[in-house]
Amino acid sequence: MALLLAGLPAIAVSQAKAGEFIPVTVAQFTTGQWFFDGRKSALGGNLGAQFVPAYRFSDKFAILPTIETNYRGTRSAEELSGGATLFQDTWENGLGLKAVMSPTERWTYRARLSGRMKWYRETSDETWSDGLYDHQSISAGAEAERKWGKVGLAAGYDFTNLHFPNYQSLESDQSGDQARELAGTNVLDSNIHMLSLRGHTPLPGRFGLDVSGFFAPRMYEDQHVVTLSGLFTPSTRLDTASGVNLALGRSFRGPKSSMLAASVLYGYAGLQSNQNHYDARLTAFIPDFYDYDQQSMGAELRTGFGRTYAGPMTFDVGTTYTRRNYRSRPIQDAEGAFLGEKLSTTETAVSAAFGYPLTRNIRARVSTSFGRTRSNNKFEQLYRYNYSNANYQFGFAYEY
Repeated sequence: MALLLAGLPAIAVSQAKAGEFIPVTVAQFTTGQWFFDGRKSALGGNLGAQFVPAYRFSDKFAILPTIETNYRGTRSAEELSGGATLFQDTWENGLGLKAVMSPTERWTYRARLSGRMKWYRETSDETWSDGLYDHQSISAGAEAERKWGKVGLAAGYDFTNLHFPNYQSLESDQSGDQARELAGTNVLDSNIHMLSLRGHTPLPGRFGLDVSGFFAPRMYEDQHVVTLSGLFTPSTRLDTASGVNLALGRSFRGPKSSMLAASVLYGYAGLQSNQNHYDARLTAFIPDFYDYDQQSMGAELRTGFGRTYAGPMTFDVGTTYTRRNYRSRPIQDAEGAFLGEKLSTTETAVSAAFGYPLTRNIRARVSTSFGRTRSNNKFEQLYRYNYSNANYQFGFAYEY
């Protein structure tokens, strides 16, 4: 769905005539159940919609405003402070504006501006907009792309300001976490500067290779660096994230206009932070607590077959494996005592989806996924490190 939302506006604009208004609408609704560590939920739903009232001024310039909302009713886990937190449901809303200029066939320039709000509920009776990890973001960026035939290279810069209006201090009654570095007024508010580079090149045998990399310093506004004594320095936390992703893919044409696209994926991400950790409960100091190295591998298979008057049926299947090794963070036993072994986590996920066109604009869709997270850490009073999560969904997607 994410690829569809990103691709449809560009496709519509590229096929439109100069001086033309091209509204694009994409929406989906699904309902189903999630299963968490053997416990199942009642029927819940996911709902998403995006409207892009794009306008093409000429064959060299277009603007693409975006209005979107996405509600996720299936349970999820996200890492927003020091570990994975489980959420009953999430709701995200966003506004955006993108300008695309192509003065020549070889050069394309893009500028973007967006604002987003994301709300989390840890329990179903929690009020929207009161969640501890609710946050708002404002982003602006630009990208320049150069093409040499089928080879392309793009470089970009993005700035994002993150604000957590309800997250004041974990030393208050909001949480039992006694991490001294998270004591403050706006300890998660931050500014992120991201430099990115991506490229595509065809390879022999009709293969294609996509490569992307990023370098992203994150500067915290009010989170000061904690010392061995549990006191703070005048300097604030600085995290530097960097990574690279590779995707090798190939498309195959089958009988009766059927298509098959296969790809294998690899990614590396690392985090270097000047922040330490001081556990006030155990009076324990751990330097470089947040630093880690992470590698991921995956494979995807997408097919289109059985073309009907409304379009082809589709089937997608994919799997990913991710392992994160913390460089300095020790594991804890079930009571919370620190041990000598360093913390590591592994995540395995498998997903499959089938789509059937009912009309040229409406598609029925059935999907399922299973994920499992495992760690050598046993202390889970604050964050979850060992759990399994599965769901099935069925519903409809609308594209116009």
